[in-house]
Amino acid sequence: MKREFLGTGLVFFLLLVLIVPVSAHLQGYSVEPAYGMGGIPAPDITQITFWDLSLREMAIVLTLAFLPFMVFPVELVFALKLFACLGFRRIARNNILGNTTRQAIYQCIARMPGIGLQDLIRETLVSRGALSYHLALLKIQNKIVVQKSHGNIGYFENNGRYDGLEQKVISYLRHDTGRKILGTLAAYPGRSRSDLENLLAVSGPTITWHMKRLGDDGLLTMVKDGRYSRYCLTDMAAGYVRKHLVTGSREAQAFFPGSIRKGDLPSSDPCLSG
Repeated sequence: MKREFLGTGLVFFLLLVLIVPVSAHLQGYSVEPAYGMGGIPAPDITQITFWDLSLREMAIVLTLAFLPFMVFPVELVFALKLFACLGFRRIARNNILGNTTRQAIYQCIARMPGIGLQDLIRETLVSRGALSYHLALLKIQNKIVVQKSHGNIGYFENNGRYDGLEQKVISYLRHDTGRKILGTLAAYPGRSRSDLENLLAVSGPTITWHMKRLGDDGLLTMVKDGRYSRYCLTDMAAGYVRKHLVTGSREAQAFFPGSIRKGDLPSSDPCLSG
């Protein structure tokens, strides 16, 4: 409260200093000597030497006399102090979460790893512009990491908990179609495109488009079976999908609705024999 009052007072003072000379110039004014009128004698001017100055004043004079380039740093320090009084401060790793909005964004990312920009806007109710600004600051201070893949962006807390492949899996699981495809392949490995069309009620071109993206990101392999191509998750990707989607696991309960049941998981993986 005291800082806000001080900041308001300084702003008022600066405005007063800037406005008064302008108004005086517009209206006109006259200058009269303070002394020498009405029989009031002017006081004698007393000259002082360098040695009459205080130690602080001597130091300032010597510094500016021999190091004139120090004028700018002195002005800069004064400006920074003025900004500090007005509530501005340098953002660093130790105070990056001092802003309540930024802290809410960070906590949302920690609670929902892999969350995208649109979901963050909906969860935090922060505008896109302000959200982008706070996310950039969190990334600069290494509080979050950004997973980018085929135009999709997911945000993660920078705690080393997830490797790159697991981050990709989580990002795909945050989208309905990606979650359905990965969950189906984890429960029923070796499905063909037509199998997935029938199981998921998704068009063939959509299945092909998703499969190419999953393959490019190293989550998927394709096994030839005569005329058919059967899709299989890589071992690591399948492990991450089951970790985050199997009902009853801590990750599935925390992050993803509509998880697959443990009974749906096959005892053997048909992809291994392909």
